[in-house]
Amino acid sequence: MALNLPQISLSVSIRNSLLTSVFLLLAILAGVSVLATMRLSALQDAVESINRDRLPEIRALADLNVDVAHTHLVAIRAALSTAAEPRAAAEQELRRRTTEVDAKIARFKESIGDDAPMRMAFDQFVNKWDMYQKQQAVMLEPEVGANRDRLERVVNIETPPLFQAVVDAVEHGIRLADHRADSAINSATLDAQIFRWVLWSVNGVSIMIGLATLLFVIHDVSMPIFRITRSMEAIAKGELQTEIPYADHTNELGLMARALAVFRASLVENERLNAATRTLSELSEWLQSAKSEPELYQMISTVLGGLMPECTGALYIYADSRDVLEIAAEWNGSSTTRALHPDDCWSLRRGHVYIHGTSEVEFRCDHVHDGVNENYCCIPILAHGETVGLLHVEYNSTGQETEAEAKARFADRARLGLACAEHLSIAIANVKLREGLRDQSLRDALTGLNNRRYLIETARRELLRAARSRTPVSVVTLDIDHFKSFNDNHGHEAGDTVLRHIGEILKATFADGEMPCRLGGEEFVVLLPNCTIEEAALRAEELRARVEALNISYGDGMLPRVTISVGVAAYPEAGIDLPEILRVADGALYRAKQRGRNRVELASGGMVPPIDEMTSRAVATLDAIVARAETRPIAPADPESGARVA
Repeated sequence: MALNLPQISLSVSIRNSLLTSVFLLLAILAGVSVLATMRLSALQDAVESINRDRLPEIRALADLNVDVAHTHLVAIRAALSTAAEPRAAAEQELRRRTTEVDAKIARFKESIGDDAPMRMAFDQFVNKWDMYQKQQAVMLEPEVGANRDRLERVVNIETPPLFQAVVDAVEHGIRLADHRADSAINSATLDAQIFRWVLWSVNGVSIMIGLATLLFVIHDVSMPIFRITRSMEAIAKGELQTEIPYADHTNELGLMARALAVFRASLVENERLNAATRTLSELSEWLQSAKSEPELYQMISTVLGGLMPECTGALYIYADSRDVLEIAAEWNGSSTTRALHPDDCWSLRRGHVYIHGTSEVEFRCDHVHDGVNENYCCIPILAHGETVGLLHVEYNSTGQETEAEAKARFADRARLGLACAEHLSIAIANVKLREGLRDQSLRDALTGLNNRRYLIETARRELLRAARSRTPVSVVTLDIDHFKSFNDNHGHEAGDTVLRHIGEILKATFADGEMPCRLGGEEFVVLLPNCTIEEAALRAEELRARVEALNISYGDGMLPRVTISVGVAAYPEAGIDLPEILRVADGALYRAKQRGRNRVELASGGMVPPIDEMTSRAVATLDAIVARAETRPIAPADPESGARVA
C-alpha cells in the first residue's frame, strides 16, 4: 500500500519508500536466483540421467527388435528357397545376423548391471529367443523343406507365435525403459510446476511492492507536483483565479503552494496595474482617433463601462450657454440626473475632485439622488485651464465584501477615474478643436452654409452611391440677379445682409440630406441626392418664390426686392461627375438670365411654371415622374469608373 505521509518531509518519505522497495526487490531477486540455480541443476541431472541410462536402453532394445525382425525374414527366405545356391546364401546371411543378435544380447546384458526389473525382462526375452532359434532350426531342416505341407505348417503356424513372443519381450523391455524415462520426465515436470508457482508468487510479491511504490510516488509525489505545476502553468497563462492545492500542508509541497500563492497575489496586483495602464493607454489612443463628439462620448461610455464594471457613471459637458451641464455619456445604468447646474456639484463649486464617503466632514451634492450609494466621486474635466465637463462615478457594492473592502475598492476606482479624467480632458479638447477647425474649413462664415470644399467632398461620395444604387442626383445652381449693381448702390454691408437672408431661406427650404452650399460671391449650389430633375425643378421654383417674396430691412428702411435665377441639372443625364453637372446647370442658369432673370431653367431647355401654377399641376407632375421612371430603362454603371454606359 502507498505510504501516505503528507505531513512528514516529502524527501524523507520518498527516500524511505524507495530504499524499502529496493531492499525488498534485491532480496526477492536473490531468492529467485538461488531457486533458479537449484531448479536448473535438478533439470540438468534429470536430463543427464535420461540420456545416460534410459535412452541407450531404449535405443539398444529398438535395434535388437529390428535385428530380430530381419533375422526372422532371412530365416523364412532360406526355408522357402528351393534352389541350392540361393538357399546357401540365405543361410549364410542368417548365421551372420544370428551372430550379431547374440552379440547385441550379450552387450545389452552387460549394460543392465544390477537393474533387476530390466534384467528379469531381458531374461524372459533371452528364453523366448532360444525357443525361437530352436523353432528356426526345425524350419531349416531339409526334411521339412522337402515336405511342402510340413514347411507351410512350420512357417505359417508354428513359428509366428514364437517370433511374436520374442517381439513382445523386446517391446516389454522398451516399455519398461520408456516408463522409467517418463517417470523421470514427470518428476522433472512436477518440479518445474512447483518452481513455476514459486516464481509466480515471487513475481506477484514483486509486482505488489512495485505497485505500492508506484502508488506512493503517484499519489504523494507525482500527482501533487503535477497539480502544482498545472496551477503554475495556468497562472503563467494569466488565469489568476486558479486554485492552488496543498497550501495547508507542512511539507515541501505546502511550502511550494504557499510560495505560489504569494506569487499569484503579486501577479494579480501587477496585472491589475498593468491592465489599468494598458487600458488608459488604449483609451487615450482611441479617444484621440474619434472624429466627432458623439463618437467620442460613445467610446467613453463603452470603455469606462468595461474598465469599471462595478461602477455606474456619467459624463456631463457644459452647454454652449455655459449655464448648465448636460449628460453626454453614461455607462452601467441610466442616470436620473440628465442635466445639472454648476452650483449643484461640490467639485465644480470648489474647483477640485470631490470624493464622498471618505471624510469625516462631507455633504452630498444636490445632483445626487437618494438612491445613490454613499461612495461616489465627482471629477471636473479641465481643458486648457477651463472646466468643460464633469465625470461622476458611483460605486455599487456587491454585498459580499466588507465595508473596509468596499472602501478600499472604491478608493482604487476613484484613483482610476481621476486618471481617466486626465485622458478625457485632452480628448474632449482635441475633438472640440478639430470640429471647430473642420467647421471653419467646410462652412461659409457669412451665411452659415457649407462651402465649395464641402460640396466637392460630398458630391463625390453621393455620385458614387448613386452609381451603385442607380438613383438620380440633382444639382441646383442659383445666382442673385444684378447683385453687383446692388452692392454698388447700397454697399457691401447691405449685400452681406442679403446673402445672409438667402442663406437662411436655403437652410429652411432644404433639409434631410439636401445640401445647400455657397460657392462664392452671390453664387449658390444645392445638391439633392435621390431626386429627379423634375422634383428638383419644383423645389427650385419654391426657393425662387420665397426669395422673390423676401422683405429685408436695413438701417432705417427696406432694401429693394431681390430675385434669383436658377439652373437645374441631374445625374446621369447631365454628366457623371460634379464639374460636368455644374457646367450643364450653369448653362441652364445663363439661359434663365438671358430670358429675363427671376426664373428656373432645366438643363434640357424646359422651364418650370410659376409657383402659383404648381399647386394645380402637382399630381400631374408626380404622374409624369412615375411614368418616366417606369418607361425609361436605367443604363448600367461602368464597374471601373461608376459612369453610366449608354
